[in-house]
Amino acid sequence: MSDPGSKRPPDDHLPIGRAPFIGRVAERAAVKAAVQRAVREARCEVVTLVGAAGVGKSRFVDELVADLAVDQPMLRAYRGVAREDRGAHAAIATILRSRFALHEGSDAHAQANEVCAQVMDLFGDRRVDEILHFLGVFLGMRFGATLLAEAFLEDPRASEHVARAVLRRLFEVDAQRSPLLLVFEDVHLAGADGIRLLRSLVEGLRAAPITVLFTTRPELLATTHDFCATPAGRHLRVDLAPLDEGESTVMARALLSTIENVPGELVRKAVALGGGNPLLIRQIVRIYFDQGVIAVDDEGIATIDLDRLERISLPMSVEDAATTRIAALSPSEVELLKWAAMMGRVFWVGGLVVLGRTGKEPPALWGGGEDLALQYRDTLKGLVDRGYVARVNGPTDTGDEAYSFKDDLDRERLSALVPSEDAEQLHLVLAEWLEFRLVHRGEEQLDLLARQYERGRRPLRAARCYLTSADLARERYANQKAVEHYELGLSMLGEHDVGLRLDAHHHQGDVLALLGRGEEALVHFQKMLRLAYRLDLKAKGGAAHNRIGRLYRDAGKLDDCMRHLGTALALFEAAGDEKGIAASFDDIGKTHWLRGAYETALRFLQDGLQRREALGDMRSIALSWNNIGLVFQDSGQYKAAYDALVKARDLRREAGDLPGLVVTLNNLGTIHSDRGEDHEAITIWKQALELAHEVGDRRRQAVLLLNVGEARYRMRDAEEALRILTEVELHCQELGDRLLLAEARRGLGKAYFLNNDLATARRYLENALELFEQVRSKVHVGIAQRSLAEVLAAYGAESEEGKRAESLFRKSLAAFEALGAELELARTARTFADFLSTSPAGVVPESAFAEAESMRVRSDEIYARLHHDTATAGRDRSIRGGTTDPGIQRVDLGPPSGRERERDDTPPDGVPSPGARGR
Repeated sequence: MSDPGSKRPPDDHLPIGRAPFIGRVAERAAVKAAVQRAVREARCEVVTLVGAAGVGKSRFVDELVADLAVDQPMLRAYRGVAREDRGAHAAIATILRSRFALHEGSDAHAQANEVCAQVMDLFGDRRVDEILHFLGVFLGMRFGATLLAEAFLEDPRASEHVARAVLRRLFEVDAQRSPLLLVFEDVHLAGADGIRLLRSLVEGLRAAPITVLFTTRPELLATTHDFCATPAGRHLRVDLAPLDEGESTVMARALLSTIENVPGELVRKAVALGGGNPLLIRQIVRIYFDQGVIAVDDEGIATIDLDRLERISLPMSVEDAATTRIAALSPSEVELLKWAAMMGRVFWVGGLVVLGRTGKEPPALWGGGEDLALQYRDTLKGLVDRGYVARVNGPTDTGDEAYSFKDDLDRERLSALVPSEDAEQLHLVLAEWLEFRLVHRGEEQLDLLARQYERGRRPLRAARCYLTSADLARERYANQKAVEHYELGLSMLGEHDVGLRLDAHHHQGDVLALLGRGEEALVHFQKMLRLAYRLDLKAKGGAAHNRIGRLYRDAGKLDDCMRHLGTALALFEAAGDEKGIAASFDDIGKTHWLRGAYETALRFLQDGLQRREALGDMRSIALSWNNIGLVFQDSGQYKAAYDALVKARDLRREAGDLPGLVVTLNNLGTIHSDRGEDHEAITIWKQALELAHEVGDRRRQAVLLLNVGEARYRMRDAEEALRILTEVELHCQELGDRLLLAEARRGLGKAYFLNNDLATARRYLENALELFEQVRSKVHVGIAQRSLAEVLAAYGAESEEGKRAESLFRKSLAAFEALGAELELARTARTFADFLSTSPAGVVPESAFAEAESMRVRSDEIYARLHHDTATAGRDRSIRGGTTDPGIQRVDLGPPSGRERERDDTPPDGVPSPGARGR
């Protein structure tokens, strides 16, 4: 069984014994049992190993892998470690590189050929080019572009889901050959994006003999309480507690076993101060040697000075141990390691050489002698022997001899010892050296360069590195990292390099919108607009106005939206940007649709469709047909709607656009739902759920489940509705999507209302209304007001709740009047009329009766004009998809209640796709 990814270097050369693996019997048995279940039942099992720093998580994995090599000889184990700068992608990249037997620093072309050959061996010729493209996202490698891959570049969210699905499928297919153990270590360093990625991975793995083992510190579970909750029934938590006193004594004696007649005081002191932490016990024993409590001469004879034990300061924690160990170094060793610490966890002899030459004049004749390198290698050999650093085997990023710190705490303490006035110059020297040494420029290398330039006070160069890294992070959908790096890059650019600033504001706005941070996104699009105006860049100005208009549309500010979309159209026309013109017609049509002006909406959407057909962009053509189908649907023309959606479905199938196909199938289901054919709708939604699961799109899975749940309560199956909608609520909380969470809670409120639980229904609907108000979606607010009013009305018209119900009905009517959302206006008018017509005494006041009749007449007129069947007019609309921008993947119910919209994000000419900046 292979274990190429272990992160622990060999033991150092101090005369310290190797402690046996002590205790952990029950914990090891539990993990082995999970592995055996995965192999026996051909299913994915997940284990999370939780323990404090130094408690022995990595040693546990070492021993587990060694045991399994005997117990399960066919099992293959691959290990990767998450890192703060690259999150979970660092671990995934290491696992994949180990799987494909790739070595750092080897020829990139040879690596690509090796991956291609192995993927072909696994999958045959089944879309291997697409598989390679998406695997390259995780490997940091670029493979040849395909039509499908290029199409996904225009839809970052969809591309993210497909990349995750490809990764899952690779592991599933590979595990069919022989079982897999995938170990992700230090996942507390993965960050929010990384945790979502890892959870998506394990939740989507299907029938395959795979065990996924996470190791983490307890901090992760304090911030992500339900990390071990999914996948339900297949996720085992194993806690590593400190060793007890007896186990600690065995360990301390084993570490000191190379010394004859060890006094019991040394053992007792190590046990007492170690507190059951194996790493701290080991560090205390090392300090015995470093501080001269135990001295070993050249003949190997040990001398023990117990008096010295009383004079030295022994650490009370792992952090104290690092400080004590540094104090044992000579001044020259400290100086060398301070320089090394400035490079990071891994450092290079060549970097030490250039720092050692800083401020020195070259000799008259420089023969390229390696005097400093030889001197530093000798010093490093001693530090390796004493356990401070370890040699890095194999090729490295710089092609130079490399070492790594064995303890990050040592590195942090040493780095802090460098005076700030010296650090600036030394960081700049390192940055300039790395410019010539780093041949491959992936995220990790760019981040290293950026940090060195930033600390070396070269902000413009640092900015370029941060922005390029942000582009790469955006390509692999590490959105939080992208936001942080765009912000860093923009802050360092200041007023310099307007081209970079223009692109950075555009990309930062898109990523912020994708994260649902619309107000922040608006700030960046406005800055983009100011720069475009100043430089008379009409296409980019059109793109900025277009993005701003979409943000206003999502907030329900349709007048502001139309002003910006109209301006965008004018600018695209002035620039001769056909893609931009087509997208603008489509966006303007969508906005008319939201207002209920269906004939006008169709004219714009059909104009946009014709332009897209002329351009031959299949993906955009499918999007136009999808949107046209939704307009036909809202205007009651179900046959035309069905035909349009079928065209969109077929085009998306032909293009291999699985995320788009999920959306269109969902919309076809809503046609059946609108016609009261809930059984048929659920059948189609379940087909879409299968596809959504295949591409790993958890958000669309939640939308589809929400539709199924609401269909169940319309079918009067309250218990099943509650079960499904509660599951959706949990999904939405994990996704952090407040708009979709609010819609789930509105559905739960209505289901509890159906179940005659007024108090719970009211609580859910109050919360849904509050959430809708927070995201400032006026249409959603109006719908939630109506739903809450229906529940409050059940308390009686004369009660305090009934009076509030009347107020909420009137607010809902006013909101839809202002928005021009006629279909929702008709629904509220019909429901309000029923409320006004009821009286506990059986006698309705004449004024209320007249108002009710007026409401019914108005409602019927709207339904007649929109060709809606009054038999299904009172039904809430299922969530649909068709008109949103990946920049803000949120639900916007529009005129129909609960609709997901799929946005066109086709970049117009002059507007770069992700990663297309080019410097």
